[in-house]
Amino acid sequence: MVNKGEVVQAMQNFSSALNKCHNNSATAQFVNDTLIDLKKKDGAAFTGALQYFFNKVMVVKLSDGIIFNETEKTCWHRVSSLNNLGNNLWGASL
Repeated sequence: MVNKGEVVQAMQNFSSALNKCHNNSATAQFVNDTLIDLKKKDGAAFTGALQYFFNKVMVVKLSDGIIFNETEKTCWHRVSSLNNLGNNLWGASL
């Protein structure tokens, strides 16, 4: 079972990677804002915020026009592997 700390750490790594090469992008800002939000939430609110992130992040990235470098791709793959956690049943176990 993945816990909140693992999700937050994966998002932190992704945010840090984006801020190194794309620090002025809307994508980096969206990931950072989501990270701050996730740190504050628990349970169903946490999974709701996580699901909102997954629903919107690629739209933001596409409109930004950035291309992930290898480090960002690795971090994105880790974060996106958590996509199936964005349901209220998982949040109930936090």
